[in-house]
Amino acid sequence: MTFSRGGTVVLRTARAFAVLAGRSLLLGPATAAAWLRGERFERDVWLADTVVALGPAFVKAAQLLSTRADILPPRVCRALSRLHDQVRPVPPRTMPPALRLGAGEPELVGAGSIACVYRVVLPNGRAVAAKVRRPGIVWSLSADLAMLERGAGLAARLPMLRGVPVAAVAAQLAESIRAQLDFAREAERLEGFREALGTADGVTVPGIHPGLSTEDVLVMDFLDGLVRRRPEDLGEEERRNAVVRALRAVYRMLFLDGVVHCDLHPGNLYFREDGSIVILDAGFTVRLSESAREKFAAFFYCMSQGDGEACADIVLSTAKAPPGCDTEGFRAELAALVEKHTGRNAADFDLVSFAAKLFDIQRRHGLHADPQFVFPILSLLVLEGSVREFHPDVDFQREARPMLVTALMEHVVAAPREAR
Repeated sequence: MTFSRGGTVVLRTARAFAVLAGRSLLLGPATAAAWLRGERFERDVWLADTVVALGPAFVKAAQLLSTRADILPPRVCRALSRLHDQVRPVPPRTMPPALRLGAGEPELVGAGSIACVYRVVLPNGRAVAAKVRRPGIVWSLSADLAMLERGAGLAARLPMLRGVPVAAVAAQLAESIRAQLDFAREAERLEGFREALGTADGVTVPGIHPGLSTEDVLVMDFLDGLVRRRPEDLGEEERRNAVVRALRAVYRMLFLDGVVHCDLHPGNLYFREDGSIVILDAGFTVRLSESAREKFAAFFYCMSQGDGEACADIVLSTAKAPPGCDTEGFRAELAALVEKHTGRNAADFDLVSFAAKLFDIQRRHGLHADPQFVFPILSLLVLEGSVREFHPDVDFQREARPMLVTALMEHVVAAPREAR
């Protein structure tokens, strides 16, 4: 039986409503049954299981939200954090023969929304990590994302969202999530990270084994000792070193390479006891256009300098300004917003609030934001959760300046060459 794209979206939407309705109805009887048995009903487990039942796109959104203890209650964040690498696993049936001939059975080490990761010992005794794509994930994820895009198209018609590029942002978000199904692309991005960060002290990115990888399986180096640590597990100096290294790695990728890692939740970013870090997974990454990279770097630099007027000029050069929009009013409000947030450390600087106010100012003054600015902000929002938790006093604006200066200098040097 086959369905059209529209029919598939309708089916997935109906299924989502059915899952929510069914899980909500079960909540009452399950709570009563647990109470009669003298047990405490595990609402956290119920929440995580409901997200998994809804589908991979919902799991991906929950993973991002779980890092934001400043937005959601800590208990909800802890419940959703199970979804980083503890989603229901699947048997590794799709592994290539070279991996199945290894010593012993594959050992599950992580289960995500799109794939599961297994530790496999090769015949030569070397351990590798095999990332195995979930069966049927191409269909289900594509359907969920089509539902997201359809919903965004309807939401864009609401009066309160008129002029906001909701559909464009949803389309870019769906495209980037859909790209996570492409393991060849992810292998290329991981190798790019490994090369770019190869000279960075205390940063490890696993190497790829292309000869063992297939369309459904991505084989990488297996890294021992990857434990999700709490801030109290590290000393103060180690916490600071880990946070600074993570910030500099992200800034390097963002401002110099133009690659945005949107998925640096605790299942993909590990802090080690010695203050070093490990970056895994390059599925949810977005490459910015050269213009977007340069302008976002310039915006962040001007913000770190407290130059709100320059920030406004950069945003105005990227946003669509229809006739009649109040550019002077926008410039004045954004300058005041930047001045208010300049020089704050992670404990005082609220990126969620800043981003919300930035886009609100644009909307009220009739400007249409460039969707490419959404992904860098998303990346920093996810990372900020770890920064705030492990070392709230680090000044991530100051840590960005060396990379920003380098990025801006490269632009200045390259401009005369391009003019020739």
